[in-house]
Amino acid sequence: MGSSTLALEKVSAPLACPVVEARSASCLAQIADEETTLAIWRRSAPEASSQWLDALPSSQLPEGQFVAAPGCAAAPLRRMADRVSLRGSPERDWLIGDIAMLVDRFALIARCEMVKVRLEAIDHDACWRFHRDHVGLRLNATYRGPGTQWLPPQRAEAALRGQRRYRGPLNELPRFSVGLFKGVVRAGNDAIVHRSPPVARLGVTRLFLCLDAETCDD
Repeated sequence: MGSSTLALEKVSAPLACPVVEARSASCLAQIADEETTLAIWRRSAPEASSQWLDALPSSQLPEGQFVAAPGCAAAPLRRMADRVSLRGSPERDWLIGDIAMLVDRFALIARCEMVKVRLEAIDHDACWRFHRDHVGLRLNATYRGPGTQWLPPQRAEAALRGQRRYRGPLNELPRFSVGLFKGVVRAGNDAIVHRSPPVARLGVTRLFLCLDAETCDD
């Protein structure tokens, strides 16, 4: 009787979940947990900023790459906005401030001395393939258009094999939400399989942010 009870307890024990989601930024720190491979901070943006981004011509979406220390991302972001003649406004200030905040938060969690910042205006399907990132940690956020699509772990291998033929479950990071992915360097084949959503046929231009660690403390 005792052994049967023990066996039942083992079967009933909850399994560790590799994906955590919350409406608080503090959930991003859970990426440090061994079993966590994706932390999602579900959030929205001020309505005025969302409408402003949607109304911008694609040619005025700021984009580029740079490397910055924590606390130093705002200046290169302002120069990026200036290059596309993005006039000063509360919405422009919000966008720059929000990205700079994410750079600082990522650096703290990843223990980075420097952060690689990539902001892209994407109207093509160049990165549509399902894949795992060959990095330690990577932060993604989409400011305009559909967000990064990611797979339930149990469907990862089917999607990697099938690619465009894959027709199973598929999750999508909501616009403005932040996804902090543990890559192959830290999670091996347990890293979450994901892709950029195909947008060419939709006639949509995404504004996509990607942060990586340039150098890290051991």
